[in-house]
Amino acid sequence: MFLRSSTTLLALLVLMMGSAIAADIKKPIKHYLYFNHRELNGENITSDKALSDPRFSGAQIVYTWRSLEPEQDRYDFSAIRHDIAYLDSIGKKLWIQLQEKSFTPRHNVPAYLLSDPRYQGGIIKQSMLSAPERDPNKAVTDDEYGWSPKMWEVPVRERYQRLIRALGKEFDGKIEGINFSESSIDIGVEDSKGNTIFPDDFKPQQYVDAIKENMRVLAGAFPHTTTMVYLNFLPGEWLPWTDKGYMRSLFAQAQTLQMGVGGPDLMPYRKSHMGQSYGFIKNYPANLVKGMAVQDGNLRQINPRTKKKNSVEDLLDFARDYLDLDYIFWVEDEPYFSNEVLKKLPVH
Repeated sequence: MFLRSSTTLLALLVLMMGSAIAADIKKPIKHYLYFNHRELNGENITSDKALSDPRFSGAQIVYTWRSLEPEQDRYDFSAIRHDIAYLDSIGKKLWIQLQEKSFTPRHNVPAYLLSDPRYQGGIIKQSMLSAPERDPNKAVTDDEYGWSPKMWEVPVRERYQRLIRALGKEFDGKIEGINFSESSIDIGVEDSKGNTIFPDDFKPQQYVDAIKENMRVLAGAFPHTTTMVYLNFLPGEWLPWTDKGYMRSLFAQAQTLQMGVGGPDLMPYRKSHMGQSYGFIKNYPANLVKGMAVQDGNLRQINPRTKKKNSVEDLLDFARDYLDLDYIFWVEDEPYFSNEVLKKLPVH
């Protein structure tokens, strides 16, 4: 009896130790290069030497709505086809970032949205002064703005969703993943009491509802591809003080749709991001996909815990141990990329 009990106890201990070890083993993060623009004929992609580095699984490439639909109902997906063929030839995968917003004075929507009155102007101006990539030592200029499509207008949203479905029809199952641009939109002005006054035709709840609808369409159009929504900030809500349920509802929607979640700026323990989306990303189910981009300026930011500039080790530790990411998309922001990323990124 004693021997049998001891054997059972030993088996339980081995099982518990195995479970603890398994829980402690983190899945490897897939690293992709992030291309925030595509030059004519994709020359900046085909000439990129870092893509041949075995540490990178592929390329996340930005394709603008305007470039994919140069005229109403005429789609041009030749750039995507070209990039898939090239990446396949070198053993890499494509991840699409569908870019409808712009962060420069050049808009990213088709021209017909601006000229046809049914689209209510098509776009709205947004400020870029609070962007993380902005150099704080740079003097303010009059061109620090971008444009966001009026997704809360049903006709605009319907046009965007037609594009998503057309992309899914051709490329579902042929790419690694696809994501929208970030949820953040910086519009409106503050009154003397610190309240944001939005344009008359804009309501934060309608904006959030539009994101949800686009998420449903993306998930439906790409059933055999990883779909992801970038959630970082939302208008009319600043967590935890003004919790309207916007961010919470979008993460719940993503989970219902079994979508991936992520964001454009991986900056460890940055107060503004910790209060908004990072906590939701951390708590997102481990069986669903999570990914974030290291974009322009992220490695220049100060880590609040170390009081030093972010290091590659800081980013990797935060990505693995706090957020539990599956993907990191690295921009080739120099001199940081050559001097730090390529030297410090480990080989799996």
